[in-house]
Amino acid sequence: MPLNGSKNIDVSESADEVLDWRRRIILGGDIGNVDFPDWLVSSYQTLRTQVINPAYPCFFGTQAEKRGEMFYSYVAGDDIALLPQTMAKFAELSVQPEYQKNNIAIFFEPDPEPLTHAQYHQRFWNILQYLHDQDNDPSADYHPDPSDPAWEFTFAALEMFVVCACPSFRARHSRNLGPGMVLLFQPRSVFVDKVTNRVIGVQARNEVRRRLLKWDDIPAHPDLGFYGDPGNLEWKQYFLPDENTPALDKCPFLSRMAPAPQVSDIHHGPVIIPNFAQDAFNESDRQ
Repeated sequence: MPLNGSKNIDVSESADEVLDWRRRIILGGDIGNVDFPDWLVSSYQTLRTQVINPAYPCFFGTQAEKRGEMFYSYVAGDDIALLPQTMAKFAELSVQPEYQKNNIAIFFEPDPEPLTHAQYHQRFWNILQYLHDQDNDPSADYHPDPSDPAWEFTFAALEMFVVCACPSFRARHSRNLGPGMVLLFQPRSVFVDKVTNRVIGVQARNEVRRRLLKWDDIPAHPDLGFYGDPGNLEWKQYFLPDENTPALDKCPFLSRMAPAPQVSDIHHGPVIIPNFAQDAFNESDRQ
C-alpha cells in the first residue's frame, strides 16, 4: 500500500526496498526520497549495528529493525519546527494495520561540543513539551497528569512509550545509540500480541532485564516497570540517570488544559531548541 505524502513510496514493493531505510524517512509530510544530511547515514549505521545485535536488550527494537518496521526522521541543528508534522504523519500511518508494529527513531545532529547528561535531560523534556503543546488533536486537552499511572506520552491520539538515548550515557550502554541524541517512539500496539490481543507480559519483561545485566555496566534502573503495573510511572523511564539514583519527584512535563493550535499554524519559521551548553546546570540536580 502506498504511503501518503507529497513524495509517495510503496514500502511493500519488495523485501529489498522494505529494508532500504532511506525509503522510510519521514520529514514533515514527506516520506522517502527526502533530502538528508551526511551525518544521518553514520548515525543510523551506529544505531543499526547495536540494535540488530542478538544480545541487544530491547528485542522489540531488534525485531522492528530487522523486519523493516522502523520509520526514521532527523533534526538538523536545533530546529524542531517540523517535528509536529513528522509525528502527525507517523501517527496517521500507525493506525493502518500494516504499520501497527512500527516504531520511529528521531536522530538529532551530533553536537559540536558534548553536552552533559543534565543538558540532554532538559533538551529531551523541552522537545516532548513542544510536541504536546503543538498537538492538534482535541484529546490532547484531556490527558491525565504524568503522576497518574495511566499517563503515557500521546501525540495525535497515539500513545507511545518514549526512550531517549544520548552520548552522555557511559554505564547504561543500551541508551547510547550514537554520536547524537536519538528519540525512539514505540506505540502501545508494539507491546500487544497480534494473535492473542493481549499485552506482552512477564516473560518478555524478564528477558529484557536479563539482557540488560549483560549489556550494561549497571543493573536495570529501579524505576523501570511496565504499563499498568501498580505504582508504575511511565515518565520516569523515558530519560534515565546513568546511575541507579531515583528520578525527580515531579515530572518536568506539563499536561496542557487549553485549546490546541491548528497544524497549519505550526510552522512559521524555525523553532530552536535552547542552547543548553550555555546554561549552568547542576549535574546533581538534573538527572
